[in-house]
Amino acid sequence: MKKNVILYLILAATIGCSLFYFTKSNSLQKQLTEVKKEQGHISEELSEYEKLAIIDSILLEGQYDSAIKSYTASLKVREENKMGIPLRIALAQKLAEAKSGTQPKADSVKAELDSLPKPEIASAREVRKYDSLNFTLEKTKVQLARLKKQMKDKSSGQYLKFKSAKGNLMHYVGKVKNGKANGYGIALLDSGSRYEGLWVGNERDGEGTFYWPDGEYYIGAYKEDKRSGFGTYYWPNGEKYAGQWKDDKRSGNGKFFDSDGDLVAGGEWSDDKLVERINDK
Repeated sequence: MKKNVILYLILAATIGCSLFYFTKSNSLQKQLTEVKKEQGHISEELSEYEKLAIIDSILLEGQYDSAIKSYTASLKVREENKMGIPLRIALAQKLAEAKSGTQPKADSVKAELDSLPKPEIASAREVRKYDSLNFTLEKTKVQLARLKKQMKDKSSGQYLKFKSAKGNLMHYVGKVKNGKANGYGIALLDSGSRYEGLWVGNERDGEGTFYWPDGEYYIGAYKEDKRSGFGTYYWPNGEKYAGQWKDDKRSGNGKFFDSDGDLVAGGEWSDDKLVERINDK
């Protein structure tokens, strides 16, 4: 009789544990499915970013009217103020007016942009790391929030033209204070590159994204107009470096991945070179 009771208790405990882990696993699988849907939205937004890059190239070629029409069409399709489209339209209008020699109507562009609704910046939700599925969930949500924050911008801006420390002419539309770029803004360089992000005194300072004409781009921190802090550099062939930067060079802890996402080299970097390899395998 006593043995039967013990067996029943063991069986009940086994069933209870099985139900607990089954319920926990199902809950995490549902959350992961939702995140995968969000990842799909990210891919769509990044695809639209690439489409905007094509329109930016039209703008840099001096085809201002065509660029304005294309930007306006993109804004109508999305029906929301994202990825700096109104700022691009304002920039194209300013350049077109400068080319034609006509004087712009005072504050007409700014008044139009001020009438647009101002989006709220998305924030990431913290998730506990208690197993591999939950870790994946947290990582993806943090990346999602960061991308959304970079893609949303304020709906008003002013136009400036100035040269960078390296001598590149910049056409800037965004927040201005004391006659200089301060806050969020977009700049198109005469070299064909562009920067979208935070500025301090006409210098890139804070989180931002820089695109080169050959397809390379960097997402991360800037300080005094140079890549400094944590950031990720992407090459057109799919390779990337994720880690610390200082004065535009890889410096500090970082990892280099190949086009398949496999780790090639990781460790301590200095002056753009790997000086101490760390084996993560």
